[in-house]
Amino acid sequence: MKIVIDNGHGLNTPGKRTPILPDGTQIREWQFNFPTAKKLGELLIHNGFDIVYVSDTEEDTPLGTRTTRANEAGADIFVSIHYNAFQGTWGTHGGIETYHYPNSSNGQSLAQEIQRELIQETGLRDRGVKSANFQVLRETAIPAVLCECGFMDNLEEASLMLDEAYQWKCARGIAKGICSYLGVEYQELTENENEDSPQWAIDARAWAIENDISDGSRPKDPATREEVWRMLQKNAERVD
Repeated sequence: MKIVIDNGHGLNTPGKRTPILPDGTQIREWQFNFPTAKKLGELLIHNGFDIVYVSDTEEDTPLGTRTTRANEAGADIFVSIHYNAFQGTWGTHGGIETYHYPNSSNGQSLAQEIQRELIQETGLRDRGVKSANFQVLRETAIPAVLCECGFMDNLEEASLMLDEAYQWKCARGIAKGICSYLGVEYQELTENENEDSPQWAIDARAWAIENDISDGSRPKDPATREEVWRMLQKNAERVD
């Protein structure tokens, strides 16, 4: 099974950021979406899925490019990760909602599973499952959802955006929802598989698993010469 992961927007997409925080800074939506997408990818790989990132960059990948990549990948599910906003000024609105394309019964079922798991993992307000004519939902030929994992213009929820623990909660909720929808028993990562790993190491591990170069086990252990030879051989076979 193959899952397409889309992290919404780019680092510098106009308007996609919090209001001015009390310390005078702003958080960009991409700063939540991108690392959460990477965490989701790691969880899905751990659970035996193949993954495809359709917007794996700081740039704002065009929506049509995202959906074309998803359709060409021959994937089974499309999930887009976002952080919501109301009017761009601080308010008490908040919570999580998950969207599907209107009249997509499979998309609705997927959204329901993911929404339930997101609320269970995060404890945020449940804003429910909704339908919308978003381009990334409309132009994908597979069950597709868009997850709004909080509100950037709610001060409390904005403070969660850079919190890695919260990013993991959202990634876990989405992964659990996907597994539930597909009838797959969810397998949690053990703590030492992520503990103290910088993001580049997490990304490299996910890439090695995705390309069948390594099974991702023993990430902190030294490799034997035999293991290095085999990994190089696998990489050469992949290139050929």
